[in-house]
Amino acid sequence: MPPCKTEQSVTSIFASSKAKEALQLNTLRASIPKEAFEKNVFRSMWFFFFDYVMWFGATYMIYTFSKTEQWETLPQWQKYTINTLYVNWVGFFMWCIFVVGHDCGHSTFSEYEWLNDIVGHITHASITVPFYPWQLSHRRHHMYHNHVEKDYSHPWYIPERLERDDEKLAKYMHKNWLFRLFFPFVAWPIYLYGMPDGSHFIPFSSQRLWAESESKEYIKCIISSISVIIALTGFYYLYDQSWESLAFYHLIPNLICGWWLITVTYLQHHDPTTLVYDDSTWKFVDAAFETVDRKFGFGIDYLHHHITDGHVAHHLFFTKIPHYNLPIATKAIKNYLKENDLLSVYREDTTWDFPYRMHKFFIDHGFKSNIYVPSKHADRDNKKSQ
Repeated sequence: MPPCKTEQSVTSIFASSKAKEALQLNTLRASIPKEAFEKNVFRSMWFFFFDYVMWFGATYMIYTFSKTEQWETLPQWQKYTINTLYVNWVGFFMWCIFVVGHDCGHSTFSEYEWLNDIVGHITHASITVPFYPWQLSHRRHHMYHNHVEKDYSHPWYIPERLERDDEKLAKYMHKNWLFRLFFPFVAWPIYLYGMPDGSHFIPFSSQRLWAESESKEYIKCIISSISVIIALTGFYYLYDQSWESLAFYHLIPNLICGWWLITVTYLQHHDPTTLVYDDSTWKFVDAAFETVDRKFGFGIDYLHHHITDGHVAHHLFFTKIPHYNLPIATKAIKNYLKENDLLSVYREDTTWDFPYRMHKFFIDHGFKSNIYVPSKHADRDNKKSQ
């Protein structure tokens, strides 16, 4: 397995004339079998139902068991163990459901926009995420991935930015390792409620997400927020009209779901050699190859729909390839790059220790990043491209 590319290999290869010709989006697309771009609504629905069966099946079992006399006779440590296993199981499949909704947001769930929107709202509302606002911010992330200023979802803190007086919170976070240790557990709800792009629940015109949006997006935000309220109300009544039960069966697993989302997203986009670009250097394809394909192992890559080990292909064709075809596309792209002596632009890594890796890297680096500066690498690039 080739290691993640070095900063030297990135700049030298992208500077060569051969790479500029071979790494055109249309050329890359032509290297991928046509079946990878086929959206099968029945297959998409199968994953939709499977994830909900895993979630609600576990909930039904633990809910029913907790009402029996046998549960009352269990030692307290066994109850804690069962409850811990339950919230982690459900939290994981909530995350898997998010990935199904993620396909809806990219229109890769089906060819029908109305079905994508309906399923997208069901999946997202059930895990307390307003679908339309998330779709909006996530689309902007894909349009400008690894752009130092225009990217969405998470900030890129180059040294110059961390020196600014208005970045007090970022400075505090990057100076306090304990803050960075626990931040991934709460980062997702913090993001949804407004940092750094803007609230996904209420469209405040002063915030970045909404200042750049048309008025119709404001209305769509309200619709999605109402769907979340309806879902939460339904769960409240489903779980005995008890806030304690709602917290146990839904809100705590939702935090686990958020941890998975942050873990996967962070590792997809962060590596010690990751570069970001400005207006003068940013190119869609170059930036897409800053993404890292990671294999989590233990069957996880399949269960959460290849969001980890097919993310390069996803970034290149984020509105074209459904998650179940990402392995086909990834294999084709790797073969194409290998045939053109360009495999070193592709990042992949076996990350079986992903919980440790994510937290360690976040403690060591946080959101710090390096920006690509052509003049810094000019001499080396010229030699490599000759």
